Amino acid sequence: MMNNLFSIFLILMFSFNCTENMASVQVDSSGPKVFVLGDDEEWVTQLTKKHPALMITVFDNNMDNAYSKWVEVLADMEDYANKINYDIRGVKLWLNIYWNKNGVIENIGFYLKPNSRNVKTEDLMAFFTSYLKNQKIRIPYHLAYYHNGSATFPTNYAYLKVK
Repeated sequence: MMNNLFSIFLILMFSFNCTENMASVQVDSSGPKVFVLGDDEEWVTQLTKKHPALMITVFDNNMDNAYSKWVEVLADMEDYANKINYDIRGVKLWLNIYWNKNGVIENIGFYLKPNSRNVKTEDLMAFFTSYLKNQKIRIPYHLAYYHNGSATFPTNYAYLKVK
């Protein structure tokens, strides 16, 4: 009897904790704004359909211009991390970023690389969620678009910009 009560107690506590954590994840009409890649492939498929263009097409298939803007976006993330005192140094990840037609990032999917500095997934999700509300760079285009790329922080953008 006591074992059953304890089991029920654990189940209730776990259920409450999961519900509480889910409430903190920002979602749009059908999925989260920020998510871990691999958790929901259907959501990634929906986002890719909703954002039919690739980032490189925004720059007339000019790889140099597209890459420069990609690094600028990463530098903006890094600047924001510094502004809010979030230590992003040593973080290495794969990113899927989805922009709307107005050039505003709507969704960010990420997956930490094995050689990344250890960071809590919840903290990184909170950082990206906050970044979505405070992003400075706008890259408008006549279609919604996306980019799947890689990022390493620090970006050394200031050094690269001088060269």
